[in-house]
Amino acid sequence: MVILALLGGAIGPTPASAAPAAPAPTSSEQSPGAPDPSPPLGGLDPSGRPVGGPALLRRDIIQAPGTAPLPENLTAQSWILADLDSGDVLAARDPHGRYQPASILKVLTCLVLLPQLPSDRKVIVSAAASAAEGSAVGLVPGGTYSADDLFTGLLLMSGNDTAAALAEAAGGIDKTVAAMNDLAAKMGMYDTVVQTPSGLDGWSQLTSAYDMALVLREAVADKRFLRLDSQLIGALPAQKVGDRDVGPIPLGNQGAQFLTDVPGALMAKSGFTDAARNTYLAATERGGRRLGVVFLRNQRYPLDQWQQAAALLDWGYALPRGSTAIGGLTPSTVVRTTSAAPIPTPSPTRTPTASVTAQAAPSPAASPDSGAGAPGAGDQASADAGIPPLTGGAPFPAYLIALLGLAIAGLSATTLRRVLQLSAGAEGRSWLAAARRVPVPGRVSSGAGPFGPRSPRSPRPARPEPARPQAMRPQAPRPHAPRPQAPQPQPARQPTAQQEAAQQPQARPRPAGR
Repeated sequence: MVILALLGGAIGPTPASAAPAAPAPTSSEQSPGAPDPSPPLGGLDPSGRPVGGPALLRRDIIQAPGTAPLPENLTAQSWILADLDSGDVLAARDPHGRYQPASILKVLTCLVLLPQLPSDRKVIVSAAASAAEGSAVGLVPGGTYSADDLFTGLLLMSGNDTAAALAEAAGGIDKTVAAMNDLAAKMGMYDTVVQTPSGLDGWSQLTSAYDMALVLREAVADKRFLRLDSQLIGALPAQKVGDRDVGPIPLGNQGAQFLTDVPGALMAKSGFTDAARNTYLAATERGGRRLGVVFLRNQRYPLDQWQQAAALLDWGYALPRGSTAIGGLTPSTVVRTTSAAPIPTPSPTRTPTASVTAQAAPSPAASPDSGAGAPGAGDQASADAGIPPLTGGAPFPAYLIALLGLAIAGLSATTLRRVLQLSAGAEGRSWLAAARRVPVPGRVSSGAGPFGPRSPRSPRPARPEPARPQAMRPQAPRPHAPRPQAPQPQPARQPTAQQEAAQQPQARPRPAGR
């Protein structure tokens, strides 16, 4: 039974179809110049079932009965607070409303491109990429940068030029956009349509707070992503191209206040465009529990976005775990590998609460580990073991599953170990158990090292001095005798008051104007 349960992640229906088309443009402009006053509502999978539970289709504030009042000054028109480990949605407002994402879409760009571009991959920047519209970090056309240099500029300073350069290095803008839409469909992001890798506004480029929570959940499972996004400062290397000599370009993290001031901060990313207004997503980990928040069409007053996020996260951590869910994040259908991803291991399946079971039962089109798309960790494990990967398709009939169980019972220990490796690769990504408690390099608080609290060092015992012959032992220190000094002249006697007054020069009257 355990083996069959593990193999369940590798056997499942095909992934969902592409995301639905967005509304047609309402003007001849290339992109919307203002927020849509009536954003469309998403939230249905291709079979018409509500994604995450029927309660999440509401457009007002949603929270479990009996929970504490929400923090004040939450100004986002759409937001969500979710437990990134269990998948519980703790509170939300219009979570399936479809809005422009702005630069938080760059996190989805990273999920697509990080596996394709190793850290030390050298990228020569084109003139078109260096001249990308909107925010830029100042890439030099013809300059050579590593992939991680470009990812640093993408995440810290939200450079659209770095997004274009990374997309070109992965085969081009169109290919990258197609891969982003494909990944979104496999993850069950039915509210999302991607048009640009940078997040610049487009008439059809829409997402939802729910969909971006799925992206956030995947991102915090990637150690390389967390390492790049949590840097407080960075720099682009100096470039010398022809007669142009550009020194190093310093980079500061736009999410530094959240990373430094909020306990347990893992990552933060903000965005802004004319149509999207302010957008934001962030995640923290406290007490072995990771929560994430997403804001769409937000304002930065009376509190800034990072302060609103901090207050909402504090509210979420005060809730009892596992008893206040209003819906659930659909389990990821994607098994991805990156150059820095940990080896996936099977994790116990969390038993959802009654509310999650009733509201967030995954649809057949959104079942985990479909096996379609790019090869994942499970496919790689099966290739290494000489076992053909299990691809998606219709669920196995009951008698085939029974036969499979009987066959496995007679396998040798070596073959059984390989089957378990395959199952671990397919299942290990689910629920993101492989990256829980991910240490964030470079963020060391006082008294703590990069991998946890530092244990106090015991005092080192004094090393005994080796015995020396009597003749070699130093003599007892002698008191320092004062050195003879030259006789000092006696100080002159202080003049009397009458003598001092007689020696003072007469004061002269000051001219006017000084």
